[in-house]
Amino acid sequence: MMRLFLDLSLALQTDSKKAHVLGGWSDRQPESEEVQKAAQYAVEMYNKIPRKKKLFKLVSVHSAQSQVTNMINYKINTILGKTKCLKTQNIDIKSCDLDKECQFFVTFYPQNDKHELNKKTCNRIKQKV
Repeated sequence: MMRLFLDLSLALQTDSKKAHVLGGWSDRQPESEEVQKAAQYAVEMYNKIPRKKKLFKLVSVHSAQSQVTNMINYKINTILGKTKCLKTQNIDIKSCDLDKECQFFVTFYPQNDKHELNKKTCNRIKQKV
């Protein structure tokens, strides 16, 4: 009986070393469903910025991190495609040119299944000649 307890205790200690610290940032798989949902939400909010006349679409997610507290925060590095479509047009968003690289900071509130875009930083991609 004592041996079983010690083995279980050792297993718990080993597993706890693999666990991420609450409140710390952890790398996430860019293609994971949670990261993709947060990234899509960020792009939707980015497209609602009034001074932007053209629509953008998510081309790829390069990297992502999450932070778990009483909510889930995401840092997401993306490539956005700038479409030729004006926001006022109803055209297929798939026809776009690569134009910007963006980093988004998104919070997910599990208690009400909502995202919030907190910060965005976008820069033009330098074209190689």
